[in-house]
Amino acid sequence: MNQEENHIEEEKISLGLLIQWFFDWVKYLFSKWLLIGIGTVLILILIVAYNYLKPKVYFSKTTFVLENESTSSLGGISSLASVAGINLGSITDGNTLFQIDNIQALYRSFNMIQKTLLFSYDFQSGNEQLISRLSSVLELNDDLIKKDLDLDSFKLPREDFSRAQDSVLFELSLLVQEQFLHVAKPNRKTSILEIGFYSKDEELAKAFNEIHVRNVNQFYQQTKAKKASLSVEALTKQADSVRTALDESLLFLAQAEESVPNPNPLYRMSQVPYQKALIQVQANGAVYQEIVKQLEIAKISLRNNTPLIQVIDIPKYPLQHNQWKLFKTLVVGIVVGLALMLLYFTLKRMFSIALKN
Repeated sequence: MNQEENHIEEEKISLGLLIQWFFDWVKYLFSKWLLIGIGTVLILILIVAYNYLKPKVYFSKTTFVLENESTSSLGGISSLASVAGINLGSITDGNTLFQIDNIQALYRSFNMIQKTLLFSYDFQSGNEQLISRLSSVLELNDDLIKKDLDLDSFKLPREDFSRAQDSVLFELSLLVQEQFLHVAKPNRKTSILEIGFYSKDEELAKAFNEIHVRNVNQFYQQTKAKKASLSVEALTKQADSVRTALDESLLFLAQAEESVPNPNPLYRMSQVPYQKALIQVQANGAVYQEIVKQLEIAKISLRNNTPLIQVIDIPKYPLQHNQWKLFKTLVVGIVVGLALMLLYFTLKRMFSIALKN
C-alpha cells in the first residue's frame, strides 16, 4: 500500500510541476510580448519583400486523357472476319509501343522539343520563333552575337543548319528539358497526362505549351495509326485495280455475247469466247468482293487504332505564377513569424534554466 501511495504522490507532483511549468512559460512569453511582436513584424516584412521581389515565374499547364482502343473492341467484326477467313490481327496493330508511359518520353525527346523551338508564333509584338523568344528571355542574344549567329538564321530549313546552330539548338533543348518542361502523370491508375512549362515570359509559357502539346499529340496519333493507315491505303489501291479489271471483263463479256446473238447449240466453238469472258467476270467479282471485305475491316481497324486524346484543361490568361496573393502572404508571414519568435524565446528560456541548474 505504501508503494502505491508513493507512486500516486509522484504522479501528482509530476503533473503539478508540468502545469506549473506551463503557466510559467506562458507568463514568460507574455512578458516578452513586445519583442515577439516586433520580431513577428520584421519576419512578416521579410516574407512580403521576398514574395514580391523574387522574379515572377509563370506556369502554363495542359491536361488530357489518353484512350487506346484494342482489337477486342471490334466486337462482332472479329467474328465476321473469322467467318470470312481474314486474320484481323494482321491488320490491326495490337502492340503497346506508345502507351501512356512512352508518350511521356516522347514529350521529353530532343526531336519534339527542337521542333517546337523552331516553330513560329504570333506574339503581341509580332510573329517570332520560340527559340528567338526564349533566347531573349534568358538574355542569350549577346552570346549568340559573339558566336556570329543571327536569330533569323534559325528560320532556314533544318538540314541547312550549321554546326554552331545545331550546338545552340541542342543546348537550349537540354535547358528546356531539364529546367522548364514539366511532364507528369498525376495518378498512376488513370491515363491522364499533365504537360507544363515554366517561364518568366507569360506569352512564351502559354505559346510553348500549346505548340508542344499539338506537335507531340499529332506525331503520336500518326505513328500509332500508321500501320493501319498503310493497310487501308494498300487495300484501296487493290480494290480500285480489281474494280477496273472487273469493268473491263464485263465489257468483254457483253461484246462476246453481242458477237453471237443467236448461237446454234450444235456449234460449241462459237460459245467459247463468251464462256471465257463469263469465267473472268466471276473470278474478278469474287476477288473484288474479298478485297472489299478486307478494306472495310481495315477502315474499322484504323478508327480503333487512332488514339483518342481528349483535352481537359488548357492554359488561359492569366497564368499561374510563383508569387502569392497579398492576403495569403500576410497570413503566412504572421504565422511563420509568430512561430519562429515563440520557438526562439522558448529555447532561450530552456537554455537559461539548464544553465542555472
